[in-house]
Amino acid sequence: MNVKKLLIIIAFMVFVVAMALALYWVFFKGGTVGPGDANYDPGTIPPGGEGNVTVVSNVNAVINERLPIEDYFTGQISEVANGGFTNVNLLTDTAVSGLTTSPGGLQYYDKDKNQFFTINSLNQRELLTDKKFYNVSKVNWANSGDKAVLEYPDGRNIVYNFKTDKQVTLPAELQDFSFNHNSSKLIAEWINADGNEENNWIITVNDDGSGMQLIEPIGDEAGDVAVGFSPDNQVAALYRKYIDLQRQEVFPIGLNGENFSSFTVQGAGFTSEWSPDGESLVYSVHHESTDYLPNLWIAQGESGDLGNYRTSLNLATWPDKCTFSGSTTMYCAVPKGLPRGAGLYPEIANSYNDNFYTINLNTGAKTLIANPVGLSLGYSAHNLFVSDDGSLLYFTDQDGKLQSMRLN
Repeated sequence: MNVKKLLIIIAFMVFVVAMALALYWVFFKGGTVGPGDANYDPGTIPPGGEGNVTVVSNVNAVINERLPIEDYFTGQISEVANGGFTNVNLLTDTAVSGLTTSPGGLQYYDKDKNQFFTINSLNQRELLTDKKFYNVSKVNWANSGDKAVLEYPDGRNIVYNFKTDKQVTLPAELQDFSFNHNSSKLIAEWINADGNEENNWIITVNDDGSGMQLIEPIGDEAGDVAVGFSPDNQVAALYRKYIDLQRQEVFPIGLNGENFSSFTVQGAGFTSEWSPDGESLVYSVHHESTDYLPNLWIAQGESGDLGNYRTSLNLATWPDKCTFSGSTTMYCAVPKGLPRGAGLYPEIANSYNDNFYTINLNTGAKTLIANPVGLSLGYSAHNLFVSDDGSLLYFTDQDGKLQSMRLN
C-alpha cells in the first residue's frame, strides 16, 4: 500500500477516536453542577418532593394575579404612584375601544362581546345597555356620555342615544366626527363618494341628522385637517400647512368664516389636543434638532391669538398619550429609549415601555410619577383618563386591555 495513503488512513482513525472521546466527555462524563444526590442511577429521574404548588381553578377570576418574577421587585413596588415602581391592575381580559370618561364614569366598547360597558366607582364593570352592536370600527362620544357616533367598516354611521335607545343614520360620506361642548352638534369631514375632491368639505350637522351646513372646503388636503370643536365652540378644525421640511403653519378654522390668526410651529408631524378650558393647546412636532423624536409643546391663548405663547415641555411623546386632569394638570405616558427618527413613525412607540409623568401647565414643570409594573412588567399606554375624583389613572395597554393605576 502507498505509504502516503496509509498515513492518511491512520490520521483519519485518530481523528475519529478523538472526536468520540470528546463527545463522551461532554455529554456523559460532565461534572455535576451544584449539589447533587449520588443515590440515583444515571438516567433515573428522582421522585418529586412535596412542593407548594398553587392550583388556579378559575382562570377568569384571577386577572389581577401577579407574576412570580415580580418577587424581584419585592419591597420596591408601590400601590400608589410616587415616582418609582408602581402597581398596575388589569380591569379587562379582552381588548376595548372607544374609551372615554363621562359624568357616569368610564365607558368603552368591548369588541368580543359587541357591547358597551361602564366602570363604576368600585372598578366593577356594568352594561351600559343590553343592546349589541356588531363590528363597530370607531366610537366618537359626546361630552355628556349619553350618546356617540358609531362608525362601521362598510361606511355606515349612526348616532346612538344610550339614554333614549334611539338612533339616527348619518350619510356614509361623513368621517372624523366630533361633538361640540354641549353635545348638540357634530362636526365632520364630507369626503365625496365619487372621488371629486372639489366636493370635500368640513361640515356641521345636528345630532338628529338635521341642519347640515358647509363650513370650509378642504379639497385634497383632508389628511392635513384635524376636525374637532375647541371647548369654546369657536374653532371647528385645525389645518396645518408645510412651510418647509422643518416648519408648519397652523390655521384655526372658525364656524362662521372668522379670520383667526395662524401660528408657526418649529417641526413637522403636528398633532394636538385642547385643554378642557380651551385656553391651551398641547401639541407635538419632530425636528432635526431633537433627532426627529416627538417633542411636546404647549400653546396658550384664546382662539384669536392662539400660539402667541408657546413653551416646549421637553418630553418625547405625543398628545394622544396624554390626558388632562382639570385645566392645569396633564398626565403623559412617555416611551423609554425611543430611537432617532421615531417622530416620523409614531407606531414604533408600541414597542417601548412607558414611564408616567405629571405636568403643571402653568409652569411647565414635569414630574416622574410612575414606572408601571404589573402582569406585563411594562406598558405602552394609550387612551389615558383620570377618574373624576383624581384617584385613578386609566389607560389601555399595547394589547388594548384596560388597566388602572392609583394616583393617591
